[in-house]
Amino acid sequence: MRILFTFILISIALVVKSQEHHQPQRTAADIARKQTEMLVRELHITDSAMRDTLFRMHLKYANRRINNCTRAEALQIMLQMQEELKNILTAEQFESFMNHRIDQRPRSPQNPCNWIAPSLQGNPAPLPSGATHTPPPPQ
Repeated sequence: MRILFTFILISIALVVKSQEHHQPQRTAADIARKQTEMLVRELHITDSAMRDTLFRMHLKYANRRINNCTRAEALQIMLQMQEELKNILTAEQFESFMNHRIDQRPRSPQNPCNWIAPSLQGNPAPLPSGATHTPPPPQ
């Protein structure tokens, strides 16, 4: 009986401890707000109508991504968002956005996003020594 009581106390303590460290899930609006703020800051966008358009676009795609989509679906969503951004931003802003994304992304042959995105521009981005644009072999 004493062992059972100790086990129950330990179980309750673990549940409480895990709930303390559980971070609340971000909402689609939080994600869209942060993405819009970063884009506005990086591209120096001052037009409030464009900011609203960007927020609505980011919100639309954040809602689609937040529902546990697969990796392939997430990639498709990213490509669709880039196409929509191409229509919203000026050509100069879009080029700056694409160059910034490629420059800031950590390059790793294990990360498919690193070898897909550069091909969208038509010229491969420089890779660290020993890395290639091919995916790693299956494990």
